[in-house]
Amino acid sequence: MYLGVFDLKVVRVKVPESMSDRNVRIAAAIEALLNGKASIGKAAEIAEIPIQEFLYELKRRGVPAYPYTDK
Repeated sequence: MYLGVFDLKVVRVKVPESMSDRNVRIAAAIEALLNGKASIGKAAEIAEIPIQEFLYELKRRGVPAYPYTDK
């Protein structure tokens, strides 16, 4: 469940040279989405890409856009 409005912070992480800044932002956004810390819209904002493009990236990576549980 999305926890509401939150502030974003800037962090520094070491990643392989082969990873683009874009892919790092998308990975962070997907992590936030899957952990219930961000909605689709907020995750797209974290990734710094339009929602439609974020949805495409989720599909491309095999990540459900709207994960449902049996709970």
